[in-house]
Amino acid sequence: MSRPPLVRLTLLELRKAADTRAGGWLLATVGALTVAVVGVRLAAGGTAARTLGSLVADAQLPVSVLLPVVGLLSVTGEWSQRTVLTTFGLVPARGRVVAAKLLAASLLAVAATAVAVAAGAVGFAVGGTAGGGHLSATVVAQLALVNWVTMLCGTAFGLLLLHSAPAVVAYYVVPLGWSVAGRLVPALQSAARWLDVGQARVPLVAPGVTGQEWARFGTSALLWVAVPAVLGVLRVRRAEVT
Repeated sequence: MSRPPLVRLTLLELRKAADTRAGGWLLATVGALTVAVVGVRLAAGGTAARTLGSLVADAQLPVSVLLPVVGLLSVTGEWSQRTVLTTFGLVPARGRVVAAKLLAASLLAVAATAVAVAAGAVGFAVGGTAGGGHLSATVVAQLALVNWVTMLCGTAFGLLLLHSAPAVVAYYVVPLGWSVAGRLVPALQSAARWLDVGQARVPLVAPGVTGQEWARFGTSALLWVAVPAVLGVLRVRRAEVT
C-alpha cells in the first residue's frame, strides 16, 4: 500500500485542528478578538492608533497570543485522547505525521495573519486617520514571520510535552518567567535581549529592522522553537503508544 502524500496529511491535520471543539472555539475566538481589537482602537485610540499600519499591527495581537495554542492542541489532543493510535497505525512513519502538523500550523499562521491584515484594512476604511493609509509590504511579511514563529513555538511545546495541560502552562509560563527575570535581574538583562522572543520580536512591527535586531530575533527563535521542536520530534519518534 502506497503511503499518503504529505499534502494530503497536511490537509488532514488542518481539518483536525478546526474540527475539534477546543480548536474550533479557539479559532473563532481569535477571529472575534481580532475584530474587537480593531473596533476598540477605532473607538478609543488617538490619531496615531488609527493609521493603517497601527490597526494592522494591533490586529495581530490575538493571533500571536492565542493561535499557537491551536498548534499545541493539534499535537497533544491526539495523545490525550489516544487517537494517536489510529494516526500512527495508518501512517507508521511518525516523522511524516509531525511534518504534516508543522506544515498545517504554518498554513494556519499565514491564514490568520491575512485575516488580521484584512481586519485592520477594513477598520481603516471605516474610521482610519486621513493620510495614514501607508502599509509596507515588508512590515506585513515581518508580522507573518512573527506569527509563524510563535505558532511553531506552541506546536513545539506540544511535541515536547505531549499532554495538553502541562504544555499550555509551560508555553505561557516558561517564556514569561524568563522575560520577567530578564527585566528584573540586572545580570540577565543583556542575555534577555538575545533570548527573550517577546522582547526580540517588538522591532518587527515596524520597518527598518537592523541586522542586530534580526540576529536577536533569530537567536531567541532558535531557543524557543528549534530546541523544543528537535527534542519533541525525538520524543514522538521514541514514545510508546498505548
